[in-house]
Amino acid sequence: MNKQGDPLKVLAPLVAATAVSLAMYSQQALLLLLKVGEVFNGVFDTSVPAFPLAGMFFVVMFIALRKADFVESLRPRRWDAEIGALGVVMAVVPLVALLGAGGALDGSYSYAAMALATGWVGVLVAMRPKSLSFLWPYLLAFLLAVGAVGLLTTAFGDPLAVVVAWLSRAMTSALGLNVAWTSVYMSFTAAGGVPMSLYISQECSGMASMSIFLLLIALMHLDVRPSLGVTAMFAVGGSVLFILLNSLRVVVLIIGGIYYGEGVLWNLHGWLGYVLYVAGYMVILLLYIGRMKPANQAVLGAQVKATPS
Repeated sequence: MNKQGDPLKVLAPLVAATAVSLAMYSQQALLLLLKVGEVFNGVFDTSVPAFPLAGMFFVVMFIALRKADFVESLRPRRWDAEIGALGVVMAVVPLVALLGAGGALDGSYSYAAMALATGWVGVLVAMRPKSLSFLWPYLLAFLLAVGAVGLLTTAFGDPLAVVVAWLSRAMTSALGLNVAWTSVYMSFTAAGGVPMSLYISQECSGMASMSIFLLLIALMHLDVRPSLGVTAMFAVGGSVLFILLNSLRVVVLIIGGIYYGEGVLWNLHGWLGYVLYVAGYMVILLLYIGRMKPANQAVLGAQVKATPS
């Protein structure tokens, strides 16, 4: 047998963990699958949050960047009963929470994503206890980012909405648009003489997209472990970028309403945020790759030089 071992011994626990977690949380998997189907069919409805799916995508992507380490953690070893038992507990905790909630979590996209992620990791750890040491930082970052969205929106959504409104007001004034502002409330006349009165709510403050952005920053830090200063720089700069993007979204909605009518405004409201936020994520990723690639090469070069021949 070569150094890589039998690929089936690595693939088998992945397949088993996926099958068992999907069986345990089939309703939650279906909920997320329907959302994926809507996105692929061009149905962008921001009333149905997509941030849990975005978070799952980023976690999978960054785990793939460390594929060799992940695969190594899945290789058969002496089974650790304590960690294996912990994996079983992790797998069933979301199910216990679901039963205890009495149906209150049935339609929650956040819970669905967290249950599937925790269940999958739990089953995998039960079979391959060594995988916990690799996976727990990714799972923790994902659970904190997705689980904290509601709390962060309640705590900081209103102040953030005020900031977004102030920036949007500055942009509409600079563009000479006839919009009346009162704090987070705005009013203007749409095409066809239709009066429009809108406001920026907690949910429209952009807190969900910023939470997933901070998850992305955490994943970047796990990937190459740069200095805290570099991570903080990306976190602060990216947060400002997403506030500006959300303000730009509001302004584009207003322009759409004023020049093209109420229908265009609400149509833009459904999908524009996805486009701008995805663009923001891509900018951050490109900056990260450009800055971190030389750092990675330097670290790898130092490791090679330090390795005895």
